[in-house]
Amino acid sequence: MTALWAADAGGTTTTALHPGTGAITTYGPINHASTGPDTADRTLRTLLHDIARSLDGAPATGWLATATVDLTDPGTEPDRLRRLARDAGLRGHLLLSNDALPWLVAPPLHGRGVALVCGTGTGFIAAGDHPRLARAGGCEYLGSDEGSAYDLGIAGLRAAVRADDGRGPATTIGARLTAAHGHTPAELARRLAATAFPKAAVAALAPAVTAAWLDGDEVATALITAALDELVLGVRAARDRAGLTGPLTVAAGGGVLRECPPLLTELDRRLRAELHADHVVPITEPVTTVHAALHHTLGDGPPRPPDGPAGTAAWLIQLDPPPHRTPQPPPPRPRTGDPQITIGLCLAAWGGSDLTTALQHATHIGAHTVDLPTDTTTGLLDLTRWSHDPDYRADLRTALTGVTVGCVSNSRDTQLLLGPHGPHTDPVLHGTPQAKHDHALRHAQDTIRLAADLGAPHARLMLGVPDLTRWLSWWHSTVTWDDNITAWCEHAHPILTLAAEHGITLLIEPHPKQVAYDRASTRRLLDAAARTEPRATVQICLDPANLAATGHDPVDAVRGWGTDLGAAHAKDLQRQTTVEAPRGPGWSRYGPGPAFRFRALGTGELPWPAIVAALLDEDFHGVLYVEHEDALLPREQSVDVSTRLLRDLLPQHAPQGRTW
Repeated sequence: MTALWAADAGGTTTTALHPGTGAITTYGPINHASTGPDTADRTLRTLLHDIARSLDGAPATGWLATATVDLTDPGTEPDRLRRLARDAGLRGHLLLSNDALPWLVAPPLHGRGVALVCGTGTGFIAAGDHPRLARAGGCEYLGSDEGSAYDLGIAGLRAAVRADDGRGPATTIGARLTAAHGHTPAELARRLAATAFPKAAVAALAPAVTAAWLDGDEVATALITAALDELVLGVRAARDRAGLTGPLTVAAGGGVLRECPPLLTELDRRLRAELHADHVVPITEPVTTVHAALHHTLGDGPPRPPDGPAGTAAWLIQLDPPPHRTPQPPPPRPRTGDPQITIGLCLAAWGGSDLTTALQHATHIGAHTVDLPTDTTTGLLDLTRWSHDPDYRADLRTALTGVTVGCVSNSRDTQLLLGPHGPHTDPVLHGTPQAKHDHALRHAQDTIRLAADLGAPHARLMLGVPDLTRWLSWWHSTVTWDDNITAWCEHAHPILTLAAEHGITLLIEPHPKQVAYDRASTRRLLDAAARTEPRATVQICLDPANLAATGHDPVDAVRGWGTDLGAAHAKDLQRQTTVEAPRGPGWSRYGPGPAFRFRALGTGELPWPAIVAALLDEDFHGVLYVEHEDALLPREQSVDVSTRLLRDLLPQHAPQGRTW
């Protein structure tokens, strides 16, 4: 049987059981809410490196149970852990779950009962007759955590402050806090309020409350009684939501109960008396329970999530990179000869419509290759549902039967990776910069996975730009556009890694709102991306109209890229040359230059015969995607006009050359 390792990550401490020796090592928290993202990530890296050293390169199966993972949506944690574990040298498989889930899976619950966590925070999960797990609490200290160490700590601190200033009854909690921490309750409260991440520090005050309770302090007794009320209520709620009937088994643990055995005894008594619990199992060492759950889950078979409802809240991560696969390239246009350039269609123009309508028009114009957008703003498909729902994935494949997806793209959600993170991007997602970043990363990675699932060779992502003003030069400043490129590489690294693992070529589109906005910045970004992840293939999707809108020659813009040119967009441009404000719809600006609007091919001023000739001269073999952004023409008419023009400009079969 393969070697097994386990890690339990609570709000205050993390423990790991190493393979082979069975030694247990203690670390700090890896919960961002407890200690901040930088410290949490450093701790997690240290833990994973220690496990890898114990294995000495051998494959193993591990289970990381952490309070940072939700029961229904792991967010970006699987990809983050996969990257960190591989960087540490771990091989094999890793199960990821919430920290309470193994308590349900391990004997004696065997997947049926209630798990009660009472540590830095509190949470309750239950598995019964319903197909999915039931949950109560577990929403961090702003939304729940009643009865936890944090709850007791903050209640005890406030009771001590109130006693000292005459607003509350006398209590010995204040003296205990002063003796343990060297400050009066008021001083301690002010110091903690100035702390960036006070959760763990406030939870550390709980022993003063439990000690006062054991000595008969009336105020502490009231606080402990209220905490026990909440713990019993949480178990009841989880039990009822799971549809549990018959004898009730509860696994109860966490730092508060472990450090105060009389409190666990009182909880046991109340659960038996009030909820008729048949068995209360104390979890005295969570990491050994995680290990027991992993052993029980694996048996003699291959790694897999647990059976029953618990399996819906555990995610299996493959740590060995998958074999490199080469997606099937788009087939050539169904014409005689061997056309050099294929006409495709960007389906984003059908945003607000539906995918069936978009695909019908792609078939109507003979565009057998499409760019499929995953943006939440278009509504053509639900990428979040796709990532979780196998039936939806199958339905999408069926809908795309007969149409080749040459590229899967995202321009709106992924923009939030680098920003801007202010009100400019609120129409995509309201939230903090971190929330926007996480939203973008999740959609970028799922876009790549969708491309791999559909056999598309390309994923086109627009990842934003941290600071658009860096193209300006400031006196004596060392800040340059290269700082934006450095930030792009740092944040895009997991995306590049995932694309390399799936054999997907990442397309970047030079654009005034992106880090790559002209030839020079694009070249520097391509070079930097190659250094960041040498296994990844990064090319550009060139839009001559976007570059022409900022003053660049559209014909020269397509020259000189060689194999770095992976795809191109086709639309026309109309520029306002007078100082008066333009009239009519669709006008825009890229910075302080003249206003412009995009048009269907042949209705603007770009020399598309010369652009197509330049692409042929450059030996470009790829897809030229028609992109509709014309505010004057209906999309169907605009696309038809553009497609007809391209067909007239592109060779229908191999040219004979000059014959006289």
